Amino acid sequence: MATRTAAAAQTTVQPKGLRVGLVAVTSTYTIGAGLSLSAGDVIQMIKVPANATVVSLMVTSNYSGDAAFTVGDGLDDDRYISLRSASVAMLPVYVNRVLAPYTYSTDDTIDVDVTAVSISTVGGNFFMTAIFSMDTGGL
Repeated sequence: MATRTAAAAQTTVQPKGLRVGLVAVTSTYTIGAGLSLSAGDVIQMIKVPANATVVSLMVTSNYSGDAAFTVGDGLDDDRYISLRSASVAMLPVYVNRVLAPYTYSTDDTIDVDVTAVSISTVGGNFFMTAIFSMDTGGL
């Protein structure tokens, strides 16, 4: 089990944009040569700042193996997407959270949590786009 971090979720990254309004962040995590997925792996895809409310999320993959995953954050590993399968033919999964918004009280990341892997020696990518609203947060 490992925690991996995509470029858009690095500790030093802050989503660009005004701190009030909507912010869109897109991230790609590549499972490259010499890497493999294992059940229990967590891929931190997008950093979400405190006071952000995710209003839309899209996840897709072209992973060459066969894996099952959920999408959530540090507090709830399937907050956005319950169990799904990743494959080369995976269609995008869209989540619209407007009816049940969650506002982050502290910085967190939106994560892909790998729950099962049947073929772990092949590569591919996970792609994620999140749109979140920001209040003033004390600005």
